[in-house]
Amino acid sequence: MPQVSTASAPPAASRRLQVLPRILAAILGGYVFAWGTVALTTSALFAVKLAFHDAEFLGALVGLLAYLGVFLWAIATHHVARLWMVLVGGGALMAAAASLLQSRLV
Repeated sequence: MPQVSTASAPPAASRRLQVLPRILAAILGGYVFAWGTVALTTSALFAVKLAFHDAEFLGALVGLLAYLGVFLWAIATHHVARLWMVLVGGGALMAAAASLLQSRLV
């Protein structure tokens, strides 16, 4: 039976600490990004005269797809800091743009 060298494999605790920021980014950062996506999509669709409930429904669908994509990206990426910046920054920018658009509609 061939021997497996454990000298090159990182300890299990180290691997868990590498996965934890990705999981937190996927869940928390993905929520912020999806929230911004839903807000901006709903506002934009309502601004082009789509009925509010239809805009809300389509915004939720787009947000769900965005959350799925972001979740998968968070697990696959090697750049966790960039991931956090895009998710939180992008979500905040989209929410701010949606808020500005909503204030112009009223």
